[in-house]
Amino acid sequence: MEVDQYSTHIYRRPTATLVEHAAGLTLASRLLGHANEQITRTSYVVSAEEVDPITVDVLDEILRS
Repeated sequence: MEVDQYSTHIYRRPTATLVEHAAGLTLASRLLGHANEQITRTSYVVSAEEVDPITVDVLDEILRS
């Protein structure tokens, strides 16, 4: 994947999913700036299998350092 294909938006789903699993839906919703937790639940929080593996690799690399 080329650098110009990345945007910060691709990190919203894996970040919301990780935060929801670790600290709950309310915090994930606040992090994304949603007024309604249902928006976060239906649009951003997914199972681990649905998260883009490239994004996971990038986040793993960032968080390890």
